[in-house]
Amino acid sequence: MTDLWTTLRPQLEHLAPTLPREALALADAHRAEVAPPLVALLEALAADPAPAKADGYVLHLYAMLLLASWRNIDAYEPLAELGHLDPASVDQVFGQLVHDSYGRALASCCNGGIAPLTRLADDDGASLWARAAALEALTLATLAGRASRGPVVDFLADFGAREALLLKDKPDAGAELELLDLLVVCLADLGAAELLPTIREWFAAGLVDDSYVTLADVEADIRRSPAECLASLREDGRGLIDDVAHEAALWPAFHELPPVRLPPIPLGSLREPVRRDEAKVGRNDPCPCGSGRKYKKCHGAH
Repeated sequence: MTDLWTTLRPQLEHLAPTLPREALALADAHRAEVAPPLVALLEALAADPAPAKADGYVLHLYAMLLLASWRNIDAYEPLAELGHLDPASVDQVFGQLVHDSYGRALASCCNGGIAPLTRLADDDGASLWARAAALEALTLATLAGRASRGPVVDFLADFGAREALLLKDKPDAGAELELLDLLVVCLADLGAAELLPTIREWFAAGLVDDSYVTLADVEADIRRSPAECLASLREDGRGLIDDVAHEAALWPAFHELPPVRLPPIPLGSLREPVRRDEAKVGRNDPCPCGSGRKYKKCHGAH
């Protein structure tokens, strides 16, 4: 472990009353030296996530954001492995960031291969939200030129066919986010117009929740060019991760902390377990997170 990492680690390990901008800038200036211990940290947590469940511990979240902003491909597989943790652990380790950052980080670190993402999406024992992040990552990585379109669209088409079969026999379909709902949005974002006839069949069979996305929205969005789709994701804050300080400054916990020096404290809303007991929100309704944006342009885009 280098002297620099020994200095930086305590500054990034726990949530503090103010954003550690100087430490983040120092890490960014010494990427080659700081990246290996950050990758090693993610590898260790994939094997034993206990440290990341401690109140106030955020080093792994900074690691994810830093490595993603550096497009560090060594972090790709360890990040994907974290998604295979049991659902309760994923909630504890990532909290709301499983929606806001995890899929984007995976896309940002993608090395061109899609196997880590397809394996996560196909893991029916994994957290629903981690699987959703994998679908989001496949879409974004493709639009950003970090994965090839053909294999991704082929996988998503096959994934959708399998999900459609499951939904036909699922008695509680629609109880929470169904992956087919999200998949349709991903295909629209990819401009996969060649799959529009299949998507229409899913809607006609009642397999897609039109309170989540309407066929009219899909038909309009799917005809956009890849450049337009990527620009739309970026405009909605769903592009690749570039500015770590900006990303971290959005964490609710920073807005809840008083401007005084405190010992490490519980993360509160930043990493509270994700709960989905509320009624479904329409795609054009205001997002429940309070951002002021439409749900489909905020957390409904996940």
